[in-house]
Amino acid sequence: MINIDETFKDIENKLDQELIGQKDFFKDLCDYFKRKFIENEKGIIVLLGEKETAKKTSIRRIFEYLGKYEFLENNNVDEIDLGSYNFNLGYNSFLTDLYEKLSSDSACVMFKNIEKASKDILNILSSIYPNTCLNLNDEYVIKNKFLLEATINDTDKIDKIVCHNKFLVYVSDNEHFDINKFFNKNFDNKIDKILHTKPLNRIERNKIVKREVLKTIRDKETEYEIKIILDINENDKSDEYFGICKFLQETYKKDSNFGISEYVSYKLSKPITNFIREEEIIKGSNILIYVKDNEIYCKVDEETFNLSEYSMPTLEEAEYKLNSIIGIEDLKNFLNNIKNNYKVQKIRERLGLKTSTISLNMIFAGNAGTGKTNAARVTFEYLNALGILKKGVYREVSKADFVTENINDTAKRTIDIINSAIGGVLFIDEAYSLCESEDDKVGKEIVDALLKGVEDNRDDLVVILAGYEKDMEEFLTFNSGLKSRFPNIIHFEDYTPSQMYQIALNIAKSKGYRIAKNVKHDLIDLFAKNQINGKNDLGNARFVRNIVENAILDASKKYLTDKSKQIDLLERDNFNFKAKTKFDLEERLSNIVGLAEVKNLLRSQYKLIVAQEKRKSAGVNTKIEQNLNMVFAGNPGTGKTSIARLVAEMLNSMGLLKVGQLVETDRSSFVSEIPGQTSRKTEEKFKEAIGGVLFIDEAYTLANDSLGKEAIETLLKLIEDYGQDVVVILAGYEDEMEDFFDVNIGLKSRFPIWTVFKDYNPNELLEMAIKLIENKGFKLSKNAYISLKTSFETIYEDADSQSGNGRMVRNYVESLIRHQSIRIAEEDISVYEMNLITVKDIEKISTLEYENNFDLEEKLKSLKGNESAKQFLNDQYKLIKIEEKREKLGKRSNINKYRNIIFTGSIGTGKKKVLNILSDMYFSTGRVKSKNIVEIDKDEIIASINSGLYLDDIFNKHIGKIVLIDKFDLIINEYNYNEIVSMLIKFIDNNRNRIILVISGSKPGMEKIILNNQSLKYRFPLQLDFSDYSEEEMYEICIDTIQEKGFIINEDSYSSLKETMKELYNRNDLVLKNALMIKGYLDCLIRVQSSRVYDEKLNSKDINIIEKSDIIKSKKKFIETNSLSQNDNNLKSVNNYDLKKSFSDRDYSLEYEEENENIDSKNYNLIDELLKLKNLLDLNIIREDEFKVLKHKLISFM
Repeated sequence: MINIDETFKDIENKLDQELIGQKDFFKDLCDYFKRKFIENEKGIIVLLGEKETAKKTSIRRIFEYLGKYEFLENNNVDEIDLGSYNFNLGYNSFLTDLYEKLSSDSACVMFKNIEKASKDILNILSSIYPNTCLNLNDEYVIKNKFLLEATINDTDKIDKIVCHNKFLVYVSDNEHFDINKFFNKNFDNKIDKILHTKPLNRIERNKIVKREVLKTIRDKETEYEIKIILDINENDKSDEYFGICKFLQETYKKDSNFGISEYVSYKLSKPITNFIREEEIIKGSNILIYVKDNEIYCKVDEETFNLSEYSMPTLEEAEYKLNSIIGIEDLKNFLNNIKNNYKVQKIRERLGLKTSTISLNMIFAGNAGTGKTNAARVTFEYLNALGILKKGVYREVSKADFVTENINDTAKRTIDIINSAIGGVLFIDEAYSLCESEDDKVGKEIVDALLKGVEDNRDDLVVILAGYEKDMEEFLTFNSGLKSRFPNIIHFEDYTPSQMYQIALNIAKSKGYRIAKNVKHDLIDLFAKNQINGKNDLGNARFVRNIVENAILDASKKYLTDKSKQIDLLERDNFNFKAKTKFDLEERLSNIVGLAEVKNLLRSQYKLIVAQEKRKSAGVNTKIEQNLNMVFAGNPGTGKTSIARLVAEMLNSMGLLKVGQLVETDRSSFVSEIPGQTSRKTEEKFKEAIGGVLFIDEAYTLANDSLGKEAIETLLKLIEDYGQDVVVILAGYEDEMEDFFDVNIGLKSRFPIWTVFKDYNPNELLEMAIKLIENKGFKLSKNAYISLKTSFETIYEDADSQSGNGRMVRNYVESLIRHQSIRIAEEDISVYEMNLITVKDIEKISTLEYENNFDLEEKLKSLKGNESAKQFLNDQYKLIKIEEKREKLGKRSNINKYRNIIFTGSIGTGKKKVLNILSDMYFSTGRVKSKNIVEIDKDEIIASINSGLYLDDIFNKHIGKIVLIDKFDLIINEYNYNEIVSMLIKFIDNNRNRIILVISGSKPGMEKIILNNQSLKYRFPLQLDFSDYSEEEMYEICIDTIQEKGFIINEDSYSSLKETMKELYNRNDLVLKNALMIKGYLDCLIRVQSSRVYDEKLNSKDINIIEKSDIIKSKKKFIETNSLSQNDNNLKSVNNYDLKKSFSDRDYSLEYEEENENIDSKNYNLIDELLKLKNLLDLNIIREDEFKVLKHKLISFM
C-alpha cells in the first residue's frame, strides 16, 4: 500500500532539489494536495507570486510525480491562458476551450494569467468548481470544433458545461492579486487555499540562470554528440559567475515577459540549435561559447559566429524583444494589430468562413539612428513567430546590391534579390536612393522590377523600405504603384530626451559601466538641446552612443591619474558639459556703437520674451504669438550682421534657440540654375540654421525672377514647419526691402519685427574708430583725435550708401596703422611713441579713399568728341547732387522718377563708354548696386519670349543694375511688337527705381517707335544721340589708343597717320565705321609693326616704335580685308549705294522709301545677300564681328 505521507514528502524534497528558493511554498502546496488525496476530494487553489517562482512548474511536477507513483491513472494537466481571449469572439473561444478541458479526463485544469481575464470570463469561472454543472445563459452548438450561439434549426444544443471531478488551479504573476475584486463574492468561499511564492533574491536568480545554462549545454551535447566549452565551473557554489552566466544574469529583466528559463532558451538554447543545424556542425566538434561586446559568440575551428544571428524566437520572445526597444510606438501598435488580425483569421478558418489577407509591405520613415534597421529584424522575428512567414528568411540590402556592371542586367538582378527573400522579409535600407530623380533610368528600372516582384509574390513576401521621411515621400512619387503596394507607413519619431537617457544607461551597461545619478539632469538637458526638429543627424541613438563612448574614453584617462575614481563609473566631469555663461544684454549692447533704435528694439523684445516665459511658468495661457522673424533694413556696413549674431546668442541664452548659431546667406545660397533644384537647395541651407538664426543678406534679390520666387515660397513653407526652431532675418537696403514686401504680401505676417539701421553719424564713426584703434593696442595723440574727427566729418559730408559705415571705418583704421608702422620704421622714435598715432599718420590718408571718389572731370577726359554726351553726363551728375541736398533738407523733387534712357546712333560711336561712366556715377551715389552694365541683344529678348518666358524672367535677375538693350529699333519688325512693348511698360512700372533700362538703336528707327508710343516715351525721359565721329576726332582717338597700348609714333609718322585716318574716313566701301574702324585698323597696324620688329631683330628700346612704313602697309592691308568692293563683286549692287549713308543714319521717311522703289528687287533679295555674306565669312575675308554688323545692316536696309 502506498504511504501518502512518504510520497508527498518525497515529492516535496524533489521539488526543493529541482526548483530554487521556494521551500516553504513547496511544503504548503504538497500539504494541500496530500490532505485532498487523504480526503478523496478535489478542490480549488490559487497560486500568486512574481514570475519564475515555480508556480506553474510545481503543479506540473506534482502531477507528473503522482502519475509515477500511480496515484492517478491520468495525471495530465490541462492549461488555459486567460489572457489570450482579448479579441472579438474571444468569449466563444474561451467557452469552447473550457467545455473541452472540463469535459476531459485530465486530473487538473490550470488557469494562467487570471489578472488578464475579461469580466465575462471571470463571471463564468466564479460559478465553476469540481463536480458541478454550469448552466449557460444561451444555447450553443459546436461547429468546426467551435462553440457558437445556436439558431432555432440547430440540433444537439449545449446549454450547460459540466466540470468533472478535477483540481482547478488559478495562477497569477501578480503577487498582490485581489480575488474579491475580480471574481464574484461567492467564489472566495469555494477556494480551498491561496498560496504565495517568495520573491527570488539575486543569488537565487543567478543560481537558476546557471542551472538553466548547464542544463542547456548538457542537452545539446547529448543530442548532437558534440563538446561545448564554457568559461564557468559547474561545481562553483559562489554567488557571482563570469562569462555567459554573468551576461545572462545581468541582462535578464525581472519585470519582462520572460521567465528565467524562457530567457535562457531565447538567448542560448534555441540559437545554439539553429546554429548547429544551419552551419551543419558535425559530430565530435568542439564549440567554444563566450561573450564579447554584449553579444554571445560561438567559435568552431577558428571560425567565429554571432549567436544572435541564429535566434528565431517564439511569439512571446519576439514580443519581449519588441517591447524592450525604446520608442517605436507606431510599429508596436501595427504589429499588435497584425497579431490580432491573424488570430481572428484563424478563428474564421475554424468557423469555415472566408479568410482575408492584408498587405504587410511597410515603409519605415524616420531620421538616422531611430532604430529602423534593428526594428526591421525584430519585425521579421515577430511575423515569423506568428506563423505568417512561410520560411525563416531575412534579407537586408541597399542600392549597391541592385547595381550591376551591365545596366541591362538591372531588372534581372532585382528579381534575383526578391527571389532570395521569398517566404520571408526583404529589408531595403535607404530605399529612396533606388531612384533619385525622374531622369534616373536605372533607378526607374529597379523600381519597376521591384514592384513586379512584389506583386507576383504578394502572398509569399514582405518588403520593408526604409529612409528619411522627406526622401521617402519624394521617392513614392516616382511611380504611382509604390503607394498602393506599400500602404503601411511606420513613422520612427526621434527619441525624447528621457528616452535618450534610458538608451545612454543601456549603452553604458552593455559596456560594463554605470552612469552616476547626478548626471541625469545634465544629460537630459544635453539631449533636449540636440533634439531639434528637422535635424536628422542628432538627437538619436547614434548620437547617444557617441556621447557615452567619449565619456568612457575620458573616464579611462582620468582613472589612470586619479585612483579615487571608480573604474566602472561615468561621472559628470567625464561628459564634458559646457559651462553655462550668463548672457548680459546691456553689457553686450554697450560695446556696440550707435544704433539707438535697434538697441531699444532688442531691449523691448527681450522683455517681451521674459514676460511670456514668466506667464508660461506660472501656468497663465495667453494668445500672444512669439514670432521672432525680423527685417533689418539699411546700407551695407551698418551693423546688421553683428546684431543678427547678438540676436542668436540672446535667444539661445533664453532657451528659445537650442544651438544659437548664425548662418549667413544670400541669393546664391538658395537659387540653383539646375531645373528643379532650387527648392531642394533652399531646404538644405535652411536646415543648416535650425536651432539658430538664418540671416539672408540682400533678400530683395530673391524677388527678381521665378527661381528666386520659388526660393521664397519654399522658405515660407519651411518657416511654417519649423517656426519654433529657427529665426529668419531678412536684410537689405531700406527702399528695396520695402518694395520686396510690397510685392510679396505673404511675407508681412511672417516677419513682424522691422527695424532700420541708419548710417553712422561722424561722432559714431569716430567712436568706432577709437575703439578699433584701442583694441589693436594703439592710442591717439590729442591733436590726432581732433584731426581724426575732422577727417570723419569730411567723409560723412560726401558719404553715400557705399561709404560712411562700419566697413569703411575698419578699412580706414587698418590704413592708418599701416602708415604709422611705416613712419616708425623710417624714424628714430622713443618706445612711448611706438604705438602712438599722430596727426602725421592721419594726414597721409586721403579722405578721397573713403568718401565718394567719383571724379567726373577725370572720366570725361577719356571721351573724344561728342560734346552732347559730355554735357549729358554733367547734367546727370548735377541733378544727383541737387537731389541729395534736397533729401538732406527734407524737400521733395517733382522730377520724373523714371531714369530709363534712349541712346541713338551708329555702332562704334561711344555709347557703351558713356554708359560705363554713367553706371560708375550711379553706383558711387547708390542709384545702382553694381558698376557693371548688362548687355542684352534684342534677338535674345525675342528668342526668350518666343520660348515662353516673360520679360520679368529676363530682367529680374539684373535688378539693381543698368541694362543695355541693343538693336531695339528692330523690334518694331516683330509680329508681337505691341505685346513686347506692353510687357516692357508693365515691368518698368513694377520696378520703377530698382533697375535702369537703356534702349539703343538707329535714330530714325527709335524715333519711329517712341513717336508711336507716348507711354513708352514717358518712361524713357532721357535721350542722347551719338553722332558719327569727325575725321579729327577719329585721328585723336587713334593717337590716344596707340599711346594707351604703350606704343610710340615716330615724329615723321604723325602726318602719315593723319592722312590714313582721312582716307579711311572718306571711303564709302568700308564695312567698319567710327570706333570699330579705329579698333580694326589699329589691330592691323600692331600686327604689321610686330612682324617688322621681328624681321629686323630690333632691341627692346625700339620694339614699340611705329614707323611710317607700318602705317602705310597696315592701311593697305586693312582696306583689302574690310572693303566690300575689293572682295566680292557679288555685292556690287549694294556698293552702288552710298554705304556711308546706308550703314549710318538711314532715312526711314516715306520720301526715302519712295526714292528707292525702283531698285531691282532681285539684286536685293535678302536671302541671296545673306548667303553672299556667309561666303565672305567662310573664306575668312571678313571676321565674325564684321559679319554680324553687316548682317544687321542688310536686314535693316532690306
